[in-house]
Amino acid sequence: MRIILLFVGFAMLFMHHYIQRISVESQFLAFATGILFLGIPHGAADLLVANQNANNDKERFSMPFFFLNYLGRLMGFGAILWFFPLIGNILFIFLAAYHFGETDLHHFKTDTFIGKFLVTSYGLVILSIILMPNFAEVRPILLLFKAGSDNLVFINWLDSHRIGLILSSIFLFLLSSAIYYLKNKNIVFPENKFFSIQFLLILVILYNLPMVLGFTFYFVIWHSTLSLKNITSYLRENSSFNTANRVFRQIVFYSLLAIGGILIFGFTGFMFINNNAIMAYSFLGLAVLTAPHMQVMHDMYHKIRLNHNA
Repeated sequence: MRIILLFVGFAMLFMHHYIQRISVESQFLAFATGILFLGIPHGAADLLVANQNANNDKERFSMPFFFLNYLGRLMGFGAILWFFPLIGNILFIFLAAYHFGETDLHHFKTDTFIGKFLVTSYGLVILSIILMPNFAEVRPILLLFKAGSDNLVFINWLDSHRIGLILSSIFLFLLSSAIYYLKNKNIVFPENKFFSIQFLLILVILYNLPMVLGFTFYFVIWHSTLSLKNITSYLRENSSFNTANRVFRQIVFYSLLAIGGILIFGFTGFMFINNNAIMAYSFLGLAVLTAPHMQVMHDMYHKIRLNHNA
């Protein structure tokens, strides 16, 4: 699966640089289409995953409690973004970095402090390679909201320290990797055999793609596809979801509900007035959803690691 996704990434790279440059409008269309068919479904499965988490812990699953807890986290993080946008966005970057890292490295021993340091630094490298070389595309999205203009000094600081931020994230990743392997040199997972090559190829793709295409490749094609694969395998361990078709139907149902809510929010919030607005509201939506979604997926990956090491 990962080899196929890497092939798709290099095909995008080859198309954009050597055949026909992909227009900005086409980039946003690809991003929006990917969010609808892959991004939303991988998040819409949170209810099913939480149910399975409870079953694995031999606990009773309460749907009302799940929604109360999920919406509480969502609104809590939304309040942080509203009242403290700078702190909220920095927190979002670190949460997203951890979530991306945990998904890609879910077979690593990441329940220790060093493991968490490793997955977070991994995700920070990914995000820095997507955002920093393409900061000219990022800046107008940040300035679309009042919080962006209020923090113009910080945005200018990011712009002037782009290279330093990329190098710092790479240094943290190399440091965490060295410490991790020194502490776990006797632990070898077959899935990690080609990890370094895979990671390097991802960075080559992301560095050479525009920001929207890079985010489309990593978040939509890579992250969402692998997440859906992991979610499907995890849910099929439960006898009530013992076929991929049943899992698929459930995910489609909850995805349609989520898409309906997004469309209502988008039209009432003027999300679709231009490309930057689509991207800005998409990032805002992802930021608000990160806190509750990350917790559900963290619990899932913790149980996958326990089963893997059993």
